Amino acid sequence: MPIEGFASSAIIDQLTHVLTSLSADDRKKEVNKTKAVYAFQVTNAKGKHFFVVDLKQAGKVTDGASEAEAAKGQPKPDITITIDDGTFIKISEGKTTAAGEFMSGKVKIKGNMMLGMKLEPLLKRFKKLAESLPAAPAAKAPVADEASGAAAQEIAVKGYEGSVVIAQIAQVLGADEAKRQSVLKSTNAIFQIDLNGPQGVKSWVLNLKPGASAADVVVPGTAAQNKKTAGVVLALKDADFVDLASGKITGQSAFMGGKLKAKGNVMLALKLESVLKAAKSAGAKL
Repeated sequence: MPIEGFASSAIIDQLTHVLTSLSADDRKKEVNKTKAVYAFQVTNAKGKHFFVVDLKQAGKVTDGASEAEAAKGQPKPDITITIDDGTFIKISEGKTTAAGEFMSGKVKIKGNMMLGMKLEPLLKRFKKLAESLPAAPAAKAPVADEASGAAAQEIAVKGYEGSVVIAQIAQVLGADEAKRQSVLKSTNAIFQIDLNGPQGVKSWVLNLKPGASAADVVVPGTAAQNKKTAGVVLALKDADFVDLASGKITGQSAFMGGKLKAKGNVMLALKLESVLKAAKSAGAKL
């Protein structure tokens, strides 16, 4: 399905070729390895095109000029990736990563963040499969358009995967007024999160008190820098925060095991998991 102006449609073509060339049994095996539905909104200077890759049920690929057209007959996506054409090509060629481009603002993710981090291995796997199959019928390669990336996201910091989680919380609470008000009412606290990563400690403030605006609910920096008073300051390694967000560890076990340090109202630390769960229930499967 070469799409004029979208060079990255060749990536989707490759996925389609593999899925349609495999036997029913082999296709089922590949679907079971992924168990997810990816939706892509690919943009260029002239517009956008949509693709849905079902690697959860039937193992098929659809596309369309609109999201509804591409999604017709497909299961609900577990993740939706908005990406410009050139960046998608670079990720597929291994010249950059989805995580890195998310942090720079060139990739936006809605849904299961962890699936976004698995995009490169997925593309590599299917590229290897494609190399073992008869070549697909030749098609005229589309020409890529120059596309500018989205504005850099201040919350996400390169090298800190935990900041991607925090950015996703900001996205969910900022976009869903009802969800934000519910979380603010049930939490009623201000958190400072200190993540220790490759460049030392980076801090973010989660202002989860009633009345916080969409723009104020998550901000980078310390509470003092943002002229706020944190009810609790949580300090942990970046990787441990990712594990906490994904459910691999609990706040209690992290605290008892020394991975999580809390200064202030320790009981508020236990509310952090509720915030993460609230974000998950809104579609951000952290």
